Amino acid sequence: MNRRERVKEKKIKKFTHQMQANTLLVFGVVLLLLIALIARLTYIRNENGEKYSKKVLSQQTYSSSVIPYRRGDIVDRNGSVLATSIKVYNLILDPKTILETKKVNGETTTPYREPTLKALTTYFDLEYDDLNQILIDKPNNQYTVVLKQLEYSEIEEFEKAMDAKDSNIQGVWFEEEYKRTYPYNSTASDIIGFTSSGNVGNWGLEQTYNSYLNGTNGREYGYFDEELNLERTVKPAIDGDTVVSTIDLNIQQIAEKQII
Repeated sequence: MNRRERVKEKKIKKFTHQMQANTLLVFGVVLLLLIALIARLTYIRNENGEKYSKKVLSQQTYSSSVIPYRRGDIVDRNGSVLATSIKVYNLILDPKTILETKKVNGETTTPYREPTLKALTTYFDLEYDDLNQILIDKPNNQYTVVLKQLEYSEIEEFEKAMDAKDSNIQGVWFEEEYKRTYPYNSTASDIIGFTSSGNVGNWGLEQTYNSYLNGTNGREYGYFDEELNLERTVKPAIDGDTVVSTIDLNIQQIAEKQII
């Protein structure tokens, strides 16, 4: 091997060693940047996860509950109410929200679970074990009907407790609907008729004037705006019309009493 070839080989070797050193340096820098990025993402997720989740949700529109219409009344010739609809409430459980976790002093907890279950068993005729089983069986469910057709007086105290400052009662809401009632019980029942599920009139005036008595459901829409505020758009329900009959309640009661 002549001198010229030896010099050439030496230069190649020196260049190769330099490349290896540079490659290791670049790899080390990239690795450090990657570790820093992962650490930053972990911090953001733990500290601002909810905020960024809402950012994602801000681009989506949600349809919330239907607003039920109120079926029209049936009254006698003097305006006495023979059939009417009163607002009632279904108690809805949202296990996913109740089981939401938060970090307190570095420990993961479910701060809403116990306060919510305790309040439900305090204000309603519900068993703790039954409610707890729902959470176990349906942890990702957001709509479970627990009680039906409660009157406002039955839910009022619970709502106050839920709305109290620093309350940890979460994942419970009340779905509104209407229940058909007849203030004078069976008086003129053969003439008035009755309704079945879905506001379907059966027999008598309830059936004959069903299309007049029924209305149209409304709907409430909700979405997050750019400022992460929950905006709501409400399309109100259209209630049914009142039907004025030729019945005279006083005469009807007298007549039925004499027949009996």
